Amino acid sequence: MKLFVVALLIVFAANANADVYKCGSVYSQEPCGNDAAIVKFEHQPKTVENQVSSTKSIKIITGKVVRVADGDTITVETTNGKEKIRFAQIDAPETSHFGSKPQPYGKESGVYLRQQVLKEYVRVEVEAVDQYGRNVGTVFVGSKNINREMVKNGYAWVYRQYARDASLLDLEKAARAKRIGLWSLDNPIYPSDFRKSHK
Repeated sequence: MKLFVVALLIVFAANANADVYKCGSVYSQEPCGNDAAIVKFEHQPKTVENQVSSTKSIKIITGKVVRVADGDTITVETTNGKEKIRFAQIDAPETSHFGSKPQPYGKESGVYLRQQVLKEYVRVEVEAVDQYGRNVGTVFVGSKNINREMVKNGYAWVYRQYARDASLLDLEKAARAKRIGLWSLDNPIYPSDFRKSHK
């Protein structure tokens, strides 16, 4: 019986945005009275754009982006309040650090991210919480993986210390070859090196 229930759930989950009702021990796609408990499955198409690293998310955050601090940090308004999000596996040029001047291409990185996500509804696959209490994860607008967009278009580096998605390195290499975004600079400085030099 348990195997049948599991199989039934998998069939339901395969349908995009399928609502499944649990009525006692029975699962149905039709409401079955006031005692029915709804189970929500969200299906995402398996495209290159929205595949993420093999790291499993610890939680999913959904909501509207109300602030973009820089090229890799945003604030999302959720039903439970505001959540700070640090983009996983990428590192954008600094807009400012300890009162220093912005890093070259830091402003442009923030502007580009604003164009992509500000006032948009996003889904964040959180994989960690950093030392500042920010949720670290991959941000999606629809099926578009914004972490990848930042690297692909030359607005962020791959954060080598934390990178697990090998395709990000391929995207960075392609952007570098095209000399787009920060790669148009004569001597782009890795953000962590910039931070160390301005402590």
